[in-house]
Amino acid sequence: MSSDRFSKKEIILSYITILRLVNGLVAGVAAAFGIVLSLPSGVEINYLNLILVVIATIFVSSQAMIFNDIADREEDAINAPHRPIPSGKISVKTAKIYGIIFVVLSLLTALSIDLINTELYGLSVVTLIIFGGSLDLYNFKLKRMGFWGNLTIGFNVVALFAYGSIHTYILHPAAGLAWVPICVGICAGSGNVGREVIKGLPDIEGDREASVRTIAVKFGPKVTAVIGSLFLWGLIAGALISSILPMYVVTTTPLYLTSQIIVYLIAAVATFLAIAILFNQKPKWAYITKEILLFVFLAFLLVFIIDKIVRLALGG
Repeated sequence: MSSDRFSKKEIILSYITILRLVNGLVAGVAAAFGIVLSLPSGVEINYLNLILVVIATIFVSSQAMIFNDIADREEDAINAPHRPIPSGKISVKTAKIYGIIFVVLSLLTALSIDLINTELYGLSVVTLIIFGGSLDLYNFKLKRMGFWGNLTIGFNVVALFAYGSIHTYILHPAAGLAWVPICVGICAGSGNVGREVIKGLPDIEGDREASVRTIAVKFGPKVTAVIGSLFLWGLIAGALISSILPMYVVTTTPLYLTSQIIVYLIAAVATFLAIAILFNQKPKWAYITKEILLFVFLAFLLVFIIDKIVRLALGG
């Protein structure tokens, strides 16, 4: 299919939308969450280091999204024909080159983090290879195995939080390894598994044609909604527990009350979505649910990062 029939604006937008940058931003903030919330009192935040971590994560997420669209082009021709590859705005060959560019960019950024912080001994590069490699394995193999693919996404979410905690521990070993961000990561990973399960609802037709064995294809909408909802409760529990853990309860923080209110609002939204999907499994609502959840994750992470930065600035 020729791309000549599309305007330059449409082509440029397709190169941006295929990256699904919000997903990459959420992943980058997850890694930053682990780093910032593991920092002991009195330690200044290395903002350059933090920015590089977020950029590297966005790059590796972007390449995964490109290869995801390459792997899913047959299903997308049915489920989402407007996407860049099935619509013809980007060819498969061009998409592969585009993906490889982001692989290189992600590796170079991760390498720069490890060169700036030689004590890490390649932790960033190794984590990026594991993260990116498992995502591409998901794209071309594990996704077709249904629930095992969903669990892979959850594992990668936990790995991002763990990287942040280990990163801080190596640079500041006296404070010990912070387990709370990892525990929060497990809750976030559970929520992401729920989101992945629910994502299968709008794509049943195309996935069935392509022999992708998602829970939605195998068991139908109602069972899918129940399983997705159960995993979302892990995220809700993480939000509520995080709001009362001792490491967060510092009443001298000007943003403390605001943070608590936002966290409870996030938990309320997630609770609503976890319950609503049980009553409405229509493709449009499932799509809306998975999009809202992405911003719920981002808000959940940002509120604690900002609160921690303020506390560190105040010496708390």
